[in-house]
Amino acid sequence: MAGTEPNIEQLAREFTDDLHESYRYLVRKIRYRAKAFIEMVALHKGVGAAQILLRGPHTHDGFVRLWQEGELGHSVEAYVLRPKYAVLFSEEELRVARQRLEDHGFDVDKYVESLSR
Repeated sequence: MAGTEPNIEQLAREFTDDLHESYRYLVRKIRYRAKAFIEMVALHKGVGAAQILLRGPHTHDGFVRLWQEGELGHSVEAYVLRPKYAVLFSEEELRVARQRLEDHGFDVDKYVESLSR
């Protein structure tokens, strides 16, 4: 049925909106202003920015800051792994996101499960 297919463009817009909302939360909660990140999202939209960050050879400075603050649930990697957005990313991108989070002690399965409550 055509009506049950996810609208990729709409999902991509929602992903970008979610990243902006997360950014605003982090500014309020930990006073984290990631100017380069928000410019990257403006230039490449959320999916493009996430893909650029996931292609990098290691975690980015923003990820490290969120890890230090206990806010990895607001990282790009965590948003990439949200089930509703999985179709926007390749298996490799999903694997990298999961690995980075797990390498920093983040319980990805618990996080994903918490989203369905």
